[in-house]
Formats: sequence, structure tokens, C-alpha cells
Amino acid sequence: MVRLFSAFLLRCPHCKQGNLFTDNNILHLGSLAEMPDKCTVCGQDFQIEEGFYYGAMFISYIFLAFLMFGIIGLKILFTGYVSTIELIIILGLVMLFWPYWFRLARSLWLMLYYKTHSTLDVPPDKD
Repeated sequence: MVRLFSAFLLRCPHCKQGNLFTDNNILHLGSLAEMPDKCTVCGQDFQIEEGFYYGAMFISYIFLAFLMFGIIGLKILFTGYVSTIELIIILGLVMLFWPYWFRLARSLWLMLYYKTHSTLDVPPDKD
């Protein structure tokens, strides 16, 4: 549970203290995807292999699809319809929070990787 909480805070999956991204401000879209190679606190490797974070795109897609279909489905279930204004508001909120969803998907993908590869959970020795 602590690991999941640290993923939502965009922290290192090992020490739960180091930042996953070089710039903590999600409004700086130019540096949104920039991550350090290793954790600044424990030295855990964040760059597993080329294209590693491609899988995070699927996490983001699934999360946002369930969220949107859930909200729209509940709206239709309780009121019987969804107006165009409501759809625009929902899409606007998705776009507003997109930078956080993007980073959260990367954080969850990295957490899942270290959770399933427990032998890699030990950071390398610092020299």
C-alpha cells in the first residue's frame, strides 16, 4: 500500500523519497517527461531499457477510459442522457489533468516493474 501511495506522489518505488521527475512542476510541459537516470536518494535505476515507458501509455489509456466511461455511464444511468456541455466539461477536465495522468502512468508502470522483478528492487552499490 505504501508503494502505491508513493506512486501517486511520483516518488521512487524503492526508497519512496526520491523524485521520479527532474522538474516537479507539471505545468512545465517542455520538461514533463524528463526523468533522472537514477534516484537521487537511493541510486535506484529509472532507465530500465530503451522504450521501457511505452507500456505506461497503456496504463494511462486504460485509466482514463475507465474514468471517462465510468463518469459518463453513471450520468446516463441516473439522468438518462449526457449533454454536449457536460461532455465538453469532462473532456476539459481530462485535458487539464493530463500532465499528472502522464506522470502517474509512468510512476505506476515503474512500480509494477519493480514489484514483479523483486530481485531488481535492491539498488546498486554506491561507490
